Amino acid sequence: MRPTIGPIGSHLLALGATLAVLSSSCGSSADDASHSASDRIAPSTLPETTVPPETTVTTTVTTTVPPETTVTTTVPPETTVTTTAPPETTVTTTAPETCAVASSTTTQTVKIGFTYPDLAAFAILNKAFGIGDPAQQAEAVLDRWRRECMLPDGLEIDLVFGKYNIISDNAKRGVCTSLAQDEEVFAVVGGRDFTVGAECLATRFDIPVIDTNSAPPSLYQRGAPWFFTLRADQASQLRSFAHWATTEGHLENKTIGLYYETRLDEAVPVLRDDLASFGHEVASEISTSGEGVGAPEDQIAVQRFIAAGVDLVIPIVGGSSSVNVFSFSESQGYRPTYIDLDYGEHTTDVAAKTMPAEQYDGTFAMTMTRAGEVAANGTPTPEAEECLNNYERYSGIEISRERAETGEYSNILLTCDLMSILLAGLTTAAEDLSKESFVTGIETSSDFIFAGSGSGSFGPSDHSGVDEYRTIQWDAECPCWVAVGGWKPIVRD
Repeated sequence: MRPTIGPIGSHLLALGATLAVLSSSCGSSADDASHSASDRIAPSTLPETTVPPETTVTTTVTTTVPPETTVTTTVPPETTVTTTAPPETTVTTTAPETCAVASSTTTQTVKIGFTYPDLAAFAILNKAFGIGDPAQQAEAVLDRWRRECMLPDGLEIDLVFGKYNIISDNAKRGVCTSLAQDEEVFAVVGGRDFTVGAECLATRFDIPVIDTNSAPPSLYQRGAPWFFTLRADQASQLRSFAHWATTEGHLENKTIGLYYETRLDEAVPVLRDDLASFGHEVASEISTSGEGVGAPEDQIAVQRFIAAGVDLVIPIVGGSSSVNVFSFSESQGYRPTYIDLDYGEHTTDVAAKTMPAEQYDGTFAMTMTRAGEVAANGTPTPEAEECLNNYERYSGIEISRERAETGEYSNILLTCDLMSILLAGLTTAAEDLSKESFVTGIETSSDFIFAGSGSGSFGPSDHSGVDEYRTIQWDAECPCWVAVGGWKPIVRD
């Protein structure tokens, strides 16, 4: 068992980092959005040639990137543009001869936006919170497509990058506007917790976007036909959670407490109704906006659960609120059972490590990801290994395959999954490429076997990808999630 995490007040710094890294609790802040994007030059086997600093422009909002790799230039007052020139950046190699022929006859270049959270400051506090270099991770995938002739003949991709403050909705909307109006991108791949920016792209600018997180069912309708997500929609996720919790026996003879964020207002009634259909009523329920680091309702939720005799808690809130709840519960001598799910990235090892072991050890969770794969089987899946090997070849960075997965490990796999959807849409639509044919290409593509998630598919009436889930259990001694069950189908309408 891990040592007890102390009173809430002593954890404010850790809570901030947790939220900023992996939480879906992404409230608005007063920070103005800023964004810029540029082509990045890929590493090669040729002698290294340093690219001048002005060749790469990425966005920074409120997080300061280490000074030795950043030159900051002030543009309009509300925007900060950061020019990054990593020392290791080198000139791209020439593709293999068979692909070089195709590239020499390029007939169309497609500009693709790639967005990701700026977490540099938090990685300085704790390396485990870092997710590596998402732009380089995307470039590694594109490099493989070029090397192995996976791009359609005559098609070239120009990647444009946008960073955002993960807890600022304004920053995400700013990235949306910049990609749409300044860069005029064809489509966008969205990183963790970019939902607000993805909604902006799909609903305001009619730009196809492949986002990461589960979204409310109505967003798929408002964003149609442009809005896609890697993970299943929120209603399907919570319906599956009700079935999982019931069939696994977690709710038997339990008094249930539910703490959730209001951004789940569309999906929570589905969870509540499905639990009731199985004969389980929620005894105590409280919601929170999920804005900022932690919430005033965190301690109130615990007090209500204690008063109602709750002995099983479902915490569908961001990482900082979860840690608050667990820590305050421990201070009150209150130790209920918890069952969890992917919301707030709780099912990553990085996030779960911040939970007090006395409260969280042994917790079962339902996940749509491949968390716990290495801990259970000793090695990644072939798809994950292929993804990791490609990144190592491209970057020259060795990625650990230890039982406890790092943020960088999981983000590399996530990038491979998102990019695979992009390639499927481009490949299917290549002969007559347009935004409409790209959407149809994703909808009609074959089933996906993802590197970091359960298998999935899309269709004209289903723009959320992952189609299966499984059980994992938290082992605080490891500390890591361990896969303990087989895959089962997501329960949809």
